Amino acid sequence: MRIVEVMALASLLLAGCQSAGPVAAPAAAPSPAAADADAVPDYVTAICGECHAVKDNAVSVNPQAPGFADIANSPGLTRDTLVTFLSDAHNYPMQMDVDLVDEDIEVIADYMLTLRSDDYIKRPS
Repeated sequence: MRIVEVMALASLLLAGCQSAGPVAAPAAAPSPAAADADAVPDYVTAICGECHAVKDNAVSVNPQAPGFADIANSPGLTRDTLVTFLSDAHNYPMQMDVDLVDEDIEVIADYMLTLRSDDYIKRPS
C-alpha cells in the first residue's frame, strides 16, 4: 500500500512541473445537481481500488474484498458504524492496513453511502 501512496505523491509532484499553456477563462462551477454522481475520489480509486470494486456494478479485483456497493447496502450499516470500522485498524485484515486521516475516512464513508439503493441486488461472487 505504501508504494501506491508514494506513486500518487510522485505523480502529483511531477504534474506540478509541467509547463502551463495558455490560461483559459475559468469555467463556471458546476451546481451540486450537475456534479457526476458516479465520481469516485481519486485517492479512493488509488488506495481502495487495488482490491475493492469502488463503483456500483463492478467486480472487485480481489474476490475476497467486497465491493463498496455490497458494503453500503449491508443490513444495519450506518455512517457511524462505517466510519468506526474504517478508523479502527484492528477491525480489518492486514492487507487493509492503510493510514487514513479522519477527513479521508469521512470522504470514503460518504462516498460509499452514495452507492446505497432501495432496489440493490448483490452480484454473485
